[in-house]
Amino acid sequence: MNLDDIFGLNIELYEEWFVKNNNIVKSEIEAIKQLLPKSSEGIEIGVGTGIFASALGIKTGVEPSEKMRNKAIERGINTINAYAENLPISDKMYDFVLMVTVDCFFTDILQSFKGAYRILTKGGFLIVAFIDKNTPLGQIYEEKKASNVFYKNARFHSAVEMEELLKLAHFEIVDRRQTVFNLKNIIQEIKPDVGEGVFAIIKAMKKHTKQKEL
Repeated sequence: MNLDDIFGLNIELYEEWFVKNNNIVKSEIEAIKQLLPKSSEGIEIGVGTGIFASALGIKTGVEPSEKMRNKAIERGINTINAYAENLPISDKMYDFVLMVTVDCFFTDILQSFKGAYRILTKGGFLIVAFIDKNTPLGQIYEEKKASNVFYKNARFHSAVEMEELLKLAHFEIVDRRQTVFNLKNIIQEIKPDVGEGVFAIIKAMKKHTKQKEL
């Protein structure tokens, strides 16, 4: 069974988590907002059911699961049926690309970042929100993922790994945020940098390169 089947077949469980943990989700959304470019045209890759995109005013998303796409459409998101590793999108189309906790499901994360680089305008931004496996909660996620229907096949990354991969894809790290320091459903603090909160966000800028764009 592929990942989009897992998410599609468990869409009610997926949506239920966001309802039960609404204050955690609000904290995550606010943390992303702090790094999101203002008045820019963006796209979310791995848009899921459109929860983050709709809250952040992002109108377009990429999603391979048909059931997840249909739910995103209900939330007003224009969807593209594709995987991050092979984006059917023209070069230099968007001012920013957002990825929210989808890096752990990519079959080729570096190729996914290179794809984001290609579709970004000059000086555009890739904002990656992810589960930081080297944080206290991240270690718990890692230990318990085998029993989680969504995360059992996930490969979590540390902030150090993420930044190395972004640099390999010709991005320059420009900012960081972190939140979710415990799993209580409360509004949580948003801090600069990474290393404590399990929900980490890295903002990276497309660097100018004389080489042929990836």
